[in-house]
Amino acid sequence: MRIHSLSRSRNLLLIFSSNTAISIIFYLATAGNRIFGNFALGFSISILGSTTSLKTLSTARSGKSTFARVNRLGNIYNDNIAANKRKSRKIIMSGSKSSGDVVGGKKHEVAIHWFRNGLRLHDNLCLLQATEQSSTLLPLYIIDPDAPFAQTTGRKAGAIRANFVLESIEEMNTKLSEQSEGKSQMIVLQGKPEEILPEVVKQLGATALFYEREPAAPIRESDAKVLDRIDTKKVKVCGFDTHTLHPMEHYLAQTKDQVAPSTYGVFTKIFNKMSVPEEVPDVSIDENFPPLPLSIGDLTAGKADSKDACQWKCPTLEELGYDPEDLENRFESGIDFVGGEDAAVALLDRMMKRTQWVCTFEKPKTSPNAITVDTTGLSAYVKHGCISPRRFYHELSKVYAKCSASKLSKPPVSLHGQLMWRDYNNLMAYTTPKFDQMLDNPVARQIPWDDDPKILDAWKKGRTGYPYIDAIMTQLKQTGWIHHLARHSAACFLTRGDLWQSWERGAEVFEEELIDADWSINNFNWQWLSCTAHFYQYFRCYSPVAFGKKTDKDGEYIRKWLPQFKDWPTKYIYEPWNAPLAIQQQNGVIIGEDYPHPIVEHKSISKSNMARMKAAYDEHKATVAAASKVKDGPKTLSKKRARTKK
Repeated sequence: MRIHSLSRSRNLLLIFSSNTAISIIFYLATAGNRIFGNFALGFSISILGSTTSLKTLSTARSGKSTFARVNRLGNIYNDNIAANKRKSRKIIMSGSKSSGDVVGGKKHEVAIHWFRNGLRLHDNLCLLQATEQSSTLLPLYIIDPDAPFAQTTGRKAGAIRANFVLESIEEMNTKLSEQSEGKSQMIVLQGKPEEILPEVVKQLGATALFYEREPAAPIRESDAKVLDRIDTKKVKVCGFDTHTLHPMEHYLAQTKDQVAPSTYGVFTKIFNKMSVPEEVPDVSIDENFPPLPLSIGDLTAGKADSKDACQWKCPTLEELGYDPEDLENRFESGIDFVGGEDAAVALLDRMMKRTQWVCTFEKPKTSPNAITVDTTGLSAYVKHGCISPRRFYHELSKVYAKCSASKLSKPPVSLHGQLMWRDYNNLMAYTTPKFDQMLDNPVARQIPWDDDPKILDAWKKGRTGYPYIDAIMTQLKQTGWIHHLARHSAACFLTRGDLWQSWERGAEVFEEELIDADWSINNFNWQWLSCTAHFYQYFRCYSPVAFGKKTDKDGEYIRKWLPQFKDWPTKYIYEPWNAPLAIQQQNGVIIGEDYPHPIVEHKSISKSNMARMKAAYDEHKATVAAASKVKDGPKTLSKKRARTKK
């Protein structure tokens, strides 16, 4: 294990203290009828108080039980608790306090705040509670050098997203250190979290661990490995479900049998019954911010040669195995996408000044091939927690209040609708076993995709022979960002539209390359675009030629990202293979030599692929019909989407 920290300087954080209502999520693992396979159902509990601590039983996908300490979610959910009291199932449990509990105002002598997302000071309940309840605090970030910033285990982030996260860490370190006169800083460790974190807890003698949970299954599974190695009799583990507008369990508390709604329309009805929590106070800078633990000197495992921890530095991109040249064109999409809270807040403020644009925003009407970002550009900041989704939501509400209600765009196409859609995607992923694959995924239709690495590689590298598709993939590689409709075009082309490759392979590429890659949203969208789940109108297909022309008939987007076509006649910019040889020679691009022939013929292959989709759908219907004839078949099928567990 190697230990790194960012350069030490000065900074302190202010915490606001208040009695809070506790919203506690716990999971009941039983062998009764309310369990689907190894996945137990969850219940929502609301208990008033400020120091209550309960144990919870959580069941991982493997079925192995692990114990974790439940967090108190704090006063931002008071309104929700009051609104949902009569609707939610409530089970009140009593639990004895462990040595990690804050009793009678006594603070934890040594606590750890484990950063992943949530790299901000505003509306950060986890950090707020950590500072409020701790005498000393270790701000900690752990990087796995074998797969930096991975979501799916072992799948490292691309250079652009990795750089974005490093910039966000560095900014947080500055806010922690510069004004604290050396009393606090971000400590960055390299290694496997399940190995590093328990060791740090032990070496520092920590009695509390604070962290923000995530709905994504691989992150929850990784967290379970970490918590399995921590003695919760000695350490209070406080997890906070603040990555989304509402905790996933709050949605499930509103559903029958705790099964997530299968459509956005039903989800919207649930969402509209709930009030989005208000922001908690910012974590401010003053002398009350807890300093680093005195026992930091005992944190010696993997220590660098220097005896002074102040000299430890966060690993650079190069030290993590990335090529800095991959960042050369990162700003070419029109938004710099510099990591950190300051850039996020500035971008949000700039967007909120566009009152009319915000009020009438309809995402499908934005341009997939705009030369600069045609949406808010905030997705990367929301994903990495540099901007709170609640702040985004409430700032939108303030702008909406300035406009006539009759002129406001509505969900799902509005900006409020986009944040709701994000929660819906997360809920679907949270409640669906094996969500990132086709096999054993209860919502995925089984489609016999081809598996051709050469075809996949041509698509990934922008060498399909279709300039619009290749421009999209080039922009993705160079900047880490593409418009959502460009993502649709590329995904449809790879899967059911043209190349007939599995959506799982495409999702892997996007997870690596996108600066805003979010495991839940990414897999949901690939299932949608491949007509594997959620959307089933497979006869509606994005043309790699006609669709781009709708918003960019002159091909300026292609000219930007494929500069070899910069001077080509508009007539041939989308279909260069149709250009006479003389024009190809005149413009220095010979099709088949300097640029590939089309990898497939779209008009014919798209029709044959529709026939293949119909055959797969017919087989699915037959399977469902056969299952319905089996005893309890319909009941079994209705339970297929029963929620997965932590």
